[in-house]
Amino acid sequence: MSFKQLLVFFFKDSKGKPKLSYLFSVMGLFFSTYSIFMIMSIMNGIESNFLKKIDAYHYKYYLNDNQFINQDNKISYNPGFEKNICIEKSNTFSKIIGFGNFDNYFKTKLSNYCDYNKSVELNSNHIILGSDIARKLNVNIGERVSLFYTSDINIASNYIEYKDFEVYGIFNIDFLDFNNNILTNLNNLEIDSDINLKYFFDDLNYNNSSNYFNNNIYSNLIIDGLNLEKKIYYFFAFFAILLSCFILFSIMTTLINEKVKQFFIINILGMTMNELNLKLFFLNYMLSSFMVLISLTFVNLSLYLFNHYNFFNLIYGALPFSPNFIKFFDLETISLFFIITVIISLFSTLPMYYLNKKDKYVRF
Repeated sequence: MSFKQLLVFFFKDSKGKPKLSYLFSVMGLFFSTYSIFMIMSIMNGIESNFLKKIDAYHYKYYLNDNQFINQDNKISYNPGFEKNICIEKSNTFSKIIGFGNFDNYFKTKLSNYCDYNKSVELNSNHIILGSDIARKLNVNIGERVSLFYTSDINIASNYIEYKDFEVYGIFNIDFLDFNNNILTNLNNLEIDSDINLKYFFDDLNYNNSSNYFNNNIYSNLIIDGLNLEKKIYYFFAFFAILLSCFILFSIMTTLINEKVKQFFIINILGMTMNELNLKLFFLNYMLSSFMVLISLTFVNLSLYLFNHYNFFNLIYGALPFSPNFIKFFDLETISLFFIITVIISLFSTLPMYYLNKKDKYVRF
């Protein structure tokens, strides 16, 4: 029996018309599959948006000062340190982060999220404020700010030494407390020579791949919570797939009960039960693969409409992120594709095994 004959045998009635009883289960499977890949797109889009903001603000890895055997290797890293500060006349406390190669840090990372004076070169007397602290201080680009380091207060004399800086730019990275911080050149922090700096970098290579630390800013509770939320959404979507599969299972069971005599004739003609089951499984796998591919196409079509015509905005209002297009050869996509198609194929083939054990007339 060919795959075409199997398709007609199981999915068409005696008049050659498609069985409408499959419609509800197929539609349920389609929308459940669509939901899974749309969830993946939206959640990955949110995570990608967060990681881009973190990448623009900080580095992925770092080494400690005592990890360098050859001190000359330090020049390929960007040393950094942070201090607590207080702004003069405002009683505003904040954190200031300094980088040794501040110009490179600004050009390669922060500049895409920053408004700054493009006619002026960044120099050692400049600071860059987060948008929240700039709003609290009511300062703009080009104005000056006086601050002091809380660690430098002389308790005995009650003397406070203020540092005066020019605001070079104001950045807006609305993630965690980034917009409440200040960034500047490392030399402005006036740190002691015995302070152990952290040496930051983004790219792993043979010199640092075996001995480094992950910046813990990349493993914060928001990212972890986002991944947990994604798994919960997956659970409910897969639950919907299972419900549709049970409906499909019931339909297939009813159909097989109606065609017991035809199965007996097929057996007489020389096809064993195992051969029929195997062919039916592959047929179901091809059909489920086709359905999943259609749902993937519809997801990407929805994302295209979102990018060009604000499709989601009409339903949900403005979205603060862009969902990611589904990549067909991405590991997560391939894994979900395989799991979904196998589940559907198994549930639509299982009635044959079930009835073979239950009904003596179907044992062949």
